[in-house]
Amino acid sequence: MHELLGIVLGVAIGSGVATLRPRWLRAAALLPAVLAAGVLTSAINGELGSGLAGVFVAVDTVLAALGVALGVALAPRLVSRRI
Repeated sequence: MHELLGIVLGVAIGSGVATLRPRWLRAAALLPAVLAAGVLTSAINGELGSGLAGVFVAVDTVLAALGVALGVALAPRLVSRRI
């Protein structure tokens, strides 16, 4: 169940990044946001104190990246439905 946190956080970040207008700003904001989401997810789950912290951060970062991809894909559809 803790793995869903990274995905949900990634969807939120992806939706926010997708609304940025200049393409270069979107690209520049994407990588730091994904890395921060992975570290934040590991910190919330209490995985940073273990000896395998690097592995946990890497896995949580991949899950956040999947969430970002989902958020970027869904954001245009969500924005276009607003009236």
